Amino acid sequence: MTFGFLLTTSPERADARTVIRLAEAALETGHRVELFLMNDGVYNVVAAPKHPVSGDFVRLMEFGAAITLCATSAGPRGVTKENALPGVRFGSQHDHAQMVARADRVLTFC
Repeated sequence: MTFGFLLTTSPERADARTVIRLAEAALETGHRVELFLMNDGVYNVVAAPKHPVSGDFVRLMEFGAAITLCATSAGPRGVTKENALPGVRFGSQHDHAQMVARADRVLTFC
């Protein structure tokens, strides 16, 4: 089964940790996971030493999760390929639509 997660909230919100835990559980039981981050959700994958959740997102990618950012949301927020976690893909709403089409279940956290 493929799970798609849409995350639009910043790392300070409980949504980020909820998505991380649900994605971990899905990956641990052999499911495929895709995440699409937009709006303030793009802040979750900024590479910074004291970032509250970026290490968790690195771990998700190491276990096979695919993470795509909305480049339109990232640009005005200062999230670039240089300061985002390696392996995060910069995409568009087209990528979001493709994730939804591929997923058996989509969970949205706004």
